[in-house]
Amino acid sequence: MNLISTIIFSVCDYVFDKSSEGTFSLPLLPPSLPKSPTIEEAFNQSTNATFPSNIQCIYTFVAGPGQRVKLEFDEFSLAGSSENCQIEYVDIYSELKSPDFNVLSSALAGRYCGSIAPQIRISLYNILVIVFHSRSHTQKRRFLFRGRYSFISDAKYRIGRPIDSQPCSFIVDSSIKERGELYSPTYPGSYPQSFFCSYLLRGRKGQRIHVQFPDFDVFFGGEHCPYDSVTIFDGPTSSYPIIKKLCGLQQKVELYSFGHELLIHFNTTRPAKTDPRGFVMEYKFTSDFVNLIDLLDGQEGVTHIRGTECDLRVQSNRETTHYIKSPNYPNAYPVNTTCTYVIDGLQGEQHLEKAILKFESIAVINSEGIESTAPSSPDDITCPSAWVGVAITESNMRAVMSSTDESVFDYTLCERIPANSPLLGPYISEGPRMTVQFGSTNVPSDNLSPLGFKAQIDFKTDFGIDGEELGHSNECMFRFTGSAGFFNSPRYPANYPLDANCTYLIVGQPKQEILIYFEQFALANEENKKCADWVKIYDVYRDSNGKENLVLQHRYCGGSFPGPVVSSFGVHEMRVIFNSDSDEAANGFKAFYLIRKSRAEDVPTKFDDKSSSTRCGGVIDASIVGVTGSITSPNFPVKYAKNEQCYWLIKARENHKILLRVNEMEIEGEMKPSGIQCQNAVIRVNGEEYCGTELHPILPILSNNNTLRISFITNPEKVNGLQGFNFTWTEVKVVEEQHCSTEDLYLCTYSKLCISSTLRCNGDVNCGYGVVDDTDEQHCERKENSADMTVLIAGMVCALMFTALVLFFCFVFKKKLERKKKSKRHSESARRQREPYRQQKPLHRAHAGEYVKLHFP
Repeated sequence: MNLISTIIFSVCDYVFDKSSEGTFSLPLLPPSLPKSPTIEEAFNQSTNATFPSNIQCIYTFVAGPGQRVKLEFDEFSLAGSSENCQIEYVDIYSELKSPDFNVLSSALAGRYCGSIAPQIRISLYNILVIVFHSRSHTQKRRFLFRGRYSFISDAKYRIGRPIDSQPCSFIVDSSIKERGELYSPTYPGSYPQSFFCSYLLRGRKGQRIHVQFPDFDVFFGGEHCPYDSVTIFDGPTSSYPIIKKLCGLQQKVELYSFGHELLIHFNTTRPAKTDPRGFVMEYKFTSDFVNLIDLLDGQEGVTHIRGTECDLRVQSNRETTHYIKSPNYPNAYPVNTTCTYVIDGLQGEQHLEKAILKFESIAVINSEGIESTAPSSPDDITCPSAWVGVAITESNMRAVMSSTDESVFDYTLCERIPANSPLLGPYISEGPRMTVQFGSTNVPSDNLSPLGFKAQIDFKTDFGIDGEELGHSNECMFRFTGSAGFFNSPRYPANYPLDANCTYLIVGQPKQEILIYFEQFALANEENKKCADWVKIYDVYRDSNGKENLVLQHRYCGGSFPGPVVSSFGVHEMRVIFNSDSDEAANGFKAFYLIRKSRAEDVPTKFDDKSSSTRCGGVIDASIVGVTGSITSPNFPVKYAKNEQCYWLIKARENHKILLRVNEMEIEGEMKPSGIQCQNAVIRVNGEEYCGTELHPILPILSNNNTLRISFITNPEKVNGLQGFNFTWTEVKVVEEQHCSTEDLYLCTYSKLCISSTLRCNGDVNCGYGVVDDTDEQHCERKENSADMTVLIAGMVCALMFTALVLFFCFVFKKKLERKKKSKRHSESARRQREPYRQQKPLHRAHAGEYVKLHFP
């Protein structure tokens, strides 16, 4: 080691207690050396300056009574990194009460190495010690670290009366100081670990407390601050409600107490690697803040939102009514005040409400000394210095709740609004929530009373159904009169509530009809209950006195899907009723309706089985057209179209019935055991619905009397368009005896149906109903023999014709073959006669320049 190093490290430990401020460094020039930059410069320029190995240097800073030590590092360069301090490091002890301390038992405030210097350090008492450790020889050209120290007053950390001699637990009383600042124990230095501080702010009765944090830096250990935290209680003890629990980096944190006392707890656990500095808090006691007792007015369900000056939450207690008002109403409202009113209806599986806001009065003045009247439209209103804002949409409500400085409202109101103005409302929420905000930057007056605003809030059950509401607020009854629209189960597409009952009135005008078709239909389908939840569709008839008579058209349950439904002829009003039980719920349904011009006739008088019109069908009279026939869908077997509406009425003679059989059917949809699902196209036979492509579920249908009504209706918007259907009908007579009444009828053996004798042996089974009965096709022996003979003769004639044809072709082939052989023999004879004589000598060869003349036969 050279001379300079020897001089410097002859004294390694040092106590700083003489001066209130100064510098420190490692290595430290001994005080015995002259204070000359030449010595320091000589060390900096010495390339052979080597620190001894395994050294420990202790710097002890001792401030006077009522003082603390503050360290600031300007330069720091040690071996290692913050993750691995093994070779060189600095330990800092800032929680010592005496300079005589045990390194092993004292609380270590932090260990540092590498090139990142410690943040500002302030001692908890008047002692601070730094210890340098080194385990190897290291050549250095500059200082390992250097910095500044100062002894500062600890008065700003003693902000009130101490509690139980704790280092940072105080009572701050407004009788001593009504506003001030509160610092965490070692702010702005890193705060101690495993530490607890308590601050009780106590004002006079009638006062409230406002606190804000200009600077807040507490270790963030997770969303709920499980490690270091600042917890603020709205009262004198920790049993009171928590206003807020804070950690991490915070900005613009501002809180208000409800009453005149506030408790703050500061808890720390393990040391953070980032050296968080703690916090500084500004507090104020005053009676100028909004009087919450007056603002709440003792209403049940209206509560203060903790931590705010005057924000309220209005909560429904199911179909309840509440009132809100501006601070000090009906007197002048305070200046620079913003109050937000969060209005919440019920929202749950069983209950969903909407809020209806109606102002009793608004006088929020923006013009001094002038009697002001608000414009007729909210779009024309500007409110620079005071306003009442109403936020209904989700985005605007979020803006209001997140930042009052950038609030956006659906309606902004101010000035003195007349009592009969539509600007007073009602305003209806889109969901269960609505927000109202009152704000003022100054308080001009028009010399009239009252000032501010007062409003009534009514919570009504929200069924989530568009339409004109009828009945009481919690009664699910709606009327629809538009030419087109939709209706749905309560709260669709969410699950409908249990024990629900809703009525939908669809009302047209005379000479109109109503078409209903469903986009979705999903009711609860409970295994042990049959049709627990259901939808019923009625035709509504009215007599000359207006008295109504409901006639059920259809009932649909879980597992089914209704096909399109049209009101009966002459009916221009329909009623749909939905009912759910108390066990299970599902998504429910959504249906559309059309009110349009009614058809001219119930069933077209003229039957047209080839019609392609959207209005088709006809009356079929068996006494005119015969005892059997068929009906088909429009364009069959080509695809049917959307918006088809066809009706057939088949009439049999008196005391006869109609038997209907399905020959072909391709109609989109399914017929399942759980229910029939004919969403886009449906065949109805006497009210029963049919669709799908499977024929086996559909048995022959026997009418109840001498008429049978058939309809075919398709969705007016879209269909897949399959082949359609082909039905056969037969006039029959049901008898109990063993014979038919007249000889022109044939008695079916098993079904006991009497059919026309002309239908026997016609190739169609006309007897089958309820049982397998094809006896009308089993007693046809003579006709069968005759038919067999006809077939036999036809077969023999065909065989003879085929034999003759074969013989003819054989004869032609033989003649052709003989001519071919004769022609071949004649050709061979001619070639032998023309064969030239072959000489024994070779032919003369042509020489160069000669020409050879070739001859061809």
